Amino acid sequence: MDGSSEAFAVTRRFRVTWSGVWLFAACLVLSVTGLALVVRGGTPADVLLGLAALLLFGGGGLLAASPMLSRRPVLVMDDTGVRVLAPWPRSTSGDLVVAWRDIARIRAATQVVPRRGETMLLHYLVFVPRGETGRAFHPPAPWEPSYAVRAHPTWDRTIEEVVAEAHRHRPDLVFEDHRLPRAHPD
Repeated sequence: MDGSSEAFAVTRRFRVTWSGVWLFAACLVLSVTGLALVVRGGTPADVLLGLAALLLFGGGGLLAASPMLSRRPVLVMDDTGVRVLAPWPRSTSGDLVVAWRDIARIRAATQVVPRRGETMLLHYLVFVPRGETGRAFHPPAPWEPSYAVRAHPTWDRTIEEVVAEAHRHRPDLVFEDHRLPRAHPD
């Protein structure tokens, strides 16, 4: 995307939460336990269990933390269009690039997810391609490119700022706001 003006990028800020602290502590303790089992040796079952713990909790913890630690933007907009970046560790070949002329509208939508006896609202920003304006919103699968990007509260830009930037490039672009009000703060 080599537009003549500077690109508008949306990134995620690092934010410490209690659930993140607990996840980090649990992964650290279980990884150290796995390392201790491997170093101690003992039976082959101990070594195998230790390697599994290192792989699952060490590698899984790093993979879970990678979106927050990565400086890679989530979304980039410039004169040529919109780029929805594939999350790390996927390569840039998984990015979805859509030209402005191919976008029919921008839609903000909400997915309601049950969580711990309550509901959690996940907000998405969808760049609806031409020919799919009547199609209902379905949350994207994490392994396939999608016209939808999850709007995290840790974004350094608001949905309104993203829409304003899109209107700067395409003033006629329709914005549909189907977000539900937040049930509780994150």
